[in-house]
Amino acid sequence: RGMISRIRDGWRRLRERFWLSLAFDAILILAVFIAIHGWQTRHLPVDETAPETVLAQLDGSGLRSAFGEDGAGIVYFFAPWCFYCKTSIGNLDALVESGRVDWATAVALDYGDAGEVQEFVDGTGISMPVLMGNGRTASDWSVRAFPTYYVIDGDGRISSRSVGYSTRLGMLARHWLANW
Repeated sequence: RGMISRIRDGWRRLRERFWLSLAFDAILILAVFIAIHGWQTRHLPVDETAPETVLAQLDGSGLRSAFGEDGAGIVYFFAPWCFYCKTSIGNLDALVESGRVDWATAVALDYGDAGEVQEFVDGTGISMPVLMGNGRTASDWSVRAFPTYYVIDGDGRISSRSVGYSTRLGMLARHWLANW
């Protein structure tokens, strides 16, 4: 065989190995991600009725339920000092403002005072309702890390849960599954 033919065959084998290697790496990364997510959420309830939660609103206008009026929504637990909370809460707020998520409520936990929570809200620019949670709230919802959020279906049951940063697509997919 000629030299050009050998080079062409070598290049074809290299490309085939590259795509096979890339596919294997992608599957491995996905498996690790799923395993970590499973470990992080192992203590969080799912497929049960969400705890009834009525808390004071940050703006001081009285008490409010953590649940929206109609449809599926998301209850998002955050701490004002949490970097990942600051970077991911805007994803949820944008989904609510665009109408892709029926409702969402942010619940502050592990804060010093209302001023600290207000500073967080002002810094992130969120417009969803913010409730002032406490240690009992964290216990009722099994919140041990931030951010933690739950997708609540239209019947008030926990459809999905997650811990840590989540993209708009991740939140939207979980919300969509709750409505399905």
